[in-house]
Amino acid sequence: MSAVSLPLPVILLILVATLALAVWGVGDLVTGWAQRNRLVARSALVSDQEMTGLMWRLDVAIRRTSAGRTLARRLAASGMRIRVSTFLAMMTVTAVVAIFLIGRWMAPVFGIAAAVGVGFAFLHYVRRREERRREEFIAQLPELARVLSNATHAGLVMRTAIEIAADELADPAGEELRRTADALRLGQPVDDALRDLGERLPSRELGVLISTLVVSARAGGSLVTALRTIATTLEERKEIRREVKTIMGEAVVTNWAIGLLGIAGLAMVNVIMPGALRVMSGKPAGQLILAVAGGLFIASLLIIRRMTRIDV
Repeated sequence: MSAVSLPLPVILLILVATLALAVWGVGDLVTGWAQRNRLVARSALVSDQEMTGLMWRLDVAIRRTSAGRTLARRLAASGMRIRVSTFLAMMTVTAVVAIFLIGRWMAPVFGIAAAVGVGFAFLHYVRRREERRREEFIAQLPELARVLSNATHAGLVMRTAIEIAADELADPAGEELRRTADALRLGQPVDDALRDLGERLPSRELGVLISTLVVSARAGGSLVTALRTIATTLEERKEIRREVKTIMGEAVVTNWAIGLLGIAGLAMVNVIMPGALRVMSGKPAGQLILAVAGGLFIASLLIIRRMTRIDV
């Protein structure tokens, strides 16, 4: 039985058809994978432009961890429009640069200490942004209470009143209220949406306002009168907080100025006597002196921060 030989054009046609089928299959697989990534990304509330690339995949992997979710929540609360992966990459690069620079001027152990300090500095910056954004939101609470009071007095339901407040108020109150309004549009109960708002920006003032809204929604009562009273009280508290912050600001600035003068003094010594810091930091006595000086500076920051933290 002899084998059947096919003409060359038929063989080429079969190869082309097979190649076309393989390309179509690979393309269909890639399209399906891209659709899956888009669905996952939309569930994480990111845009289509952010759904591709190595940094996006790294960001998704980091967000799956507990520390990554915590950092992402803190970045969102601080109002920083930055990915978790980008933030960690910036912190890593800065730490490497600190190790290189400090390692040239001082002993290598201080370069590692500088890298650790960079990490704390980045996290401290995020925390300061959180506190500043929370303070800005608290400063807008009297106006928010008045807007809700006027909308409720006009006969509008709480959902519509929140939407009106989101449109009228500037950020950060406007942005946070828009998120709350979006949650209400998706069917989330008013109580849960307001509690989520309180968890994003925790403060006693906002807690009182949310409790008033929740209790009034459940048990009834004169919500308009309560909101107007809260608006007046919050305005007085805002003025008191501003006065306290102004009085205590001098001590905080003085403490930072002393620390910066100490660092500038070390840099000047190294300029006057090149290599002096490296020689000093390479000996146990010098390391002990620098460690004690740094510890005292950090302790002074913590003590002054504790003394100037006055609850109003």
